[in-house]
Amino acid sequence: MNGSRVAWAAWALVPVAAAAYHFGPGQRDYARDRATKAHEAAAQALAQAEAAQAIAYAKHLDALDARNAAVNSPSGESGKRAAALTAEEDALYASAAALWGTAAEGYQNVIAELGATDEVATRNMRWVASYATVRSGDVWTGIAELEALLEDPAVSPELALATREELATAYYYGARLLRLSGMPQQEWRIESSKARQHFRYLAERDGTSSPDSQRNLELVLNLEQAAQSDLVGAPLPKSCPNTGKTGKRKCGTCGKRPAPPRTKADARGAGGAEEIRDGW
Repeated sequence: MNGSRVAWAAWALVPVAAAAYHFGPGQRDYARDRATKAHEAAAQALAQAEAAQAIAYAKHLDALDARNAAVNSPSGESGKRAAALTAEEDALYASAAALWGTAAEGYQNVIAELGATDEVATRNMRWVASYATVRSGDVWTGIAELEALLEDPAVSPELALATREELATAYYYGARLLRLSGMPQQEWRIESSKARQHFRYLAERDGTSSPDSQRNLELVLNLEQAAQSDLVGAPLPKSCPNTGKTGKRKCGTCGKRPAPPRTKADARGAGGAEEIRDGW
């Protein structure tokens, strides 16, 4: 869950440019220009979304502190300040979500321009488009796209690992947003259990231990074990949307996607809710 994924988009530009060579005579230069321009526009939107998300997250921390202060020391002034900062926070997250949506649409345009000419580049674009879709707040659509990509037998090992990590992250975001919105445990636990399974696999793959994935696993356990009041008083992850566009997930395919390979039983403890403070 750590860090920006813009590098993926930049790396994927290489096969995008190369894809133009596969077009027929007379179309090669035109196709290369279209795909490259579409990618440049999408990458610019992605960078703008990353920047807007950082601004929204900073305001989220300020608003969260104000809300906690209003609860701990209620007064007219503290309540007004909390309300004002929350309104600013919501507006900034809405702006960021719109930019994430533009970025996702931009990468879908790149996919359309590529057509069937470069399957490797298309898979890379699908990953970035799904990443942006999740952060736009359309979490369930992004999850469905990532699940489909992970099931593609031609996906490279590197992209498969990145897809699994992003899928686990999306499951966590979905579970957290569902729980914060007051959904019953049986609803959000479906998503948190999937996040836990995938992060456990990533932490223990090939008999090794991944510190980042292990920490992410502990954060999922923390979500499942924390009191609701502690969760409400803790900040969201840095790249998490603050609302979901589609609300409750439609479970027509819930539980039908293949789970990650099983490893030993999970016996880790969870850290305190404040462990999420620095975000991911």
